[in-house]
Amino acid sequence: MIDDPLFYILAVPAILIVGISKAGFGGGLGVVGVPLMALAVSPVLAAAVMLPILCAMDLMTLSVYRNKWDWGNLKVLLPGAVVGIGLGTLSFGTLDEGAIKLLIGVVAILFTLNWVKAQIGKKRSAEGSEPASTPNSTIGGLFWGGVGGFTSFLAH
Repeated sequence: MIDDPLFYILAVPAILIVGISKAGFGGGLGVVGVPLMALAVSPVLAAAVMLPILCAMDLMTLSVYRNKWDWGNLKVLLPGAVVGIGLGTLSFGTLDEGAIKLLIGVVAILFTLNWVKAQIGKKRSAEGSEPASTPNSTIGGLFWGGVGGFTSFLAH
């Protein structure tokens, strides 16, 4: 049992933010859940607290997106994600708490910057100054699938 009131003060908004983000209203803001709780407890404990909540949310999300998957993207992303999850598993046991906090913080900042970039791209696309989409590449998909698997493992 965690008896630090600061943990609960941070955990309640963190879980609400993650839930709102998973529902589609927070963009990428959900990545701040574990880092926010890690201000009061170790990132390992914060991730352990979030894991069952995230698993339940993901099960609900799967039912919403059933039969709407892009199988071409999944075939490219999943092998990279499996490798990334494997690397995350190996590094999680060898990294100290400070390194995990740093990695989670960097990932949170990069995801936020990527979200801002996407919003700017959407605005430019709507104005007609930029193409609406870019072609997909297998190497890029494998790489970003790996990055996604690694960062998901560490953050969740």
